[in-house]
Amino acid sequence: MLPKALELMMSGVSPIAQRVAAFLEKRNNAAYCESCLVERLLIASRVAMKAAIESERFSTRIGICPDCKTRKQVIACRGGAGKAAA
Repeated sequence: MLPKALELMMSGVSPIAQRVAAFLEKRNNAAYCESCLVERLLIASRVAMKAAIESERFSTRIGICPDCKTRKQVIACRGGAGKAAA
C-alpha cells in the first residue's frame, strides 16, 4: 500500500485542487474568489493555487464572492453552477 501523498501524486490530482474542491462542495458549490480561497485554506503560494484551478475540475466567472462580498472573478467546481450571483 502506497503512502497517501504518493498516491495523490501518481493520480495526477493536486492536493491543493482536492482541498479547494472539498471546500467548495461543503459550501453547496458556492463560488469564491481566489483571495478568499487562499486565505481560508491557508495556501502558501498563489502560483500553486492558480495551477490547481486551471484544471478542468473548476470554472471561473465574474460573480460576487460570498466571503468578501466583492464582485470579481470567482471559482466554482464544474457541475455546480455556484450560488454567488453574477
